Amino acid sequence: MKIGKKNISNNSTFFVAEEGQANLGDLNYAFRMVDAAAKTGVDAIEFQLANADDFYVKSHDMYKIYKDREFSEFQLKQLSEYVNSKDLELIVSPFSTRIVEIMASNGCSAFNINASDLVTPDIIDRVIDTKLPFFLSLLFASEEEIDWAVDRVITRGAINYALLLGQHAMGNGNESLSVEHTNLGYISTLRNKYKVPVGFIDHTPEIWMPSCAVAAGARIITKHLALSRAEKGPDWQICLEPSEMRRSVEWARSIKKSVSSIDKTIAPGENFDKSLMRRSIVSANSLKKGDIIKKNDICFKRPGSGIPANREVDVIGKRLILDLEKDQVIKIEYLGE
Repeated sequence: MKIGKKNISNNSTFFVAEEGQANLGDLNYAFRMVDAAAKTGVDAIEFQLANADDFYVKSHDMYKIYKDREFSEFQLKQLSEYVNSKDLELIVSPFSTRIVEIMASNGCSAFNINASDLVTPDIIDRVIDTKLPFFLSLLFASEEEIDWAVDRVITRGAINYALLLGQHAMGNGNESLSVEHTNLGYISTLRNKYKVPVGFIDHTPEIWMPSCAVAAGARIITKHLALSRAEKGPDWQICLEPSEMRRSVEWARSIKKSVSSIDKTIAPGENFDKSLMRRSIVSANSLKKGDIIKKNDICFKRPGSGIPANREVDVIGKRLILDLEKDQVIKIEYLGE
């Protein structure tokens, strides 16, 4: 799967900083979020964008909130250009079909179909029509709903998409998700069942949780970013500040390298430790030049800088070419035929 200039493969982790509407409709603040994300090492930043008239009924309290957060089409174009200027991919979670159309024509790299729209046909269809890559977010989704969404995607011929496992339980006043409820084992189930890349939307407050998800097989990670939790913006309880996000990204990438390494390797420094901690073949007795070494003439002791203990057959029966004191490391150059 490719998103903009970035490839998502078995050996890589695509890391997304989720802006989470922290801007509250302030484009300059949105730019500051992009600046912060660019310094953390993420691959992309995700913005949730809405057109209030397509999102809430006007009588609902949230209608005015989202109306106040709207960006104009010109502002959305500016946002896209600014993200691209920072060498980040722009991921858009669209709460309106009009947003899909605007962002598809203004440099959006991919869409993330929000979990709230997993069973909204027109959002899914319009995203597919753009031919851009996209994610299906599976938070609070049943298996039947996941099947429905994937079947619709497949029926419409989409192939460049991924599934994002996650959980969202903050609406009832919970501060954050408990790690025990993150369901990471289901990542492999999704990958095996649907044969597409699977990622994880992290709604815990933990810096290390993305690393756990990567170890469980997630190829894509999304994690909330805040300039400062002290501002208590949207979803502040689960946000990482920029310095924390940087560490989280570094850890996740290191873990990805580790779990992708399927052959036994010797880590830097291990050969030195081996020379200290393994045993060498050592003289058990004082020996003279010309002596034929017998089994009872040797023993095995540290350090491991001499002939390894498992090569005793290369020593027994050989003739010494010099005198040896008892308890001396035997080296290969001490041995004749």
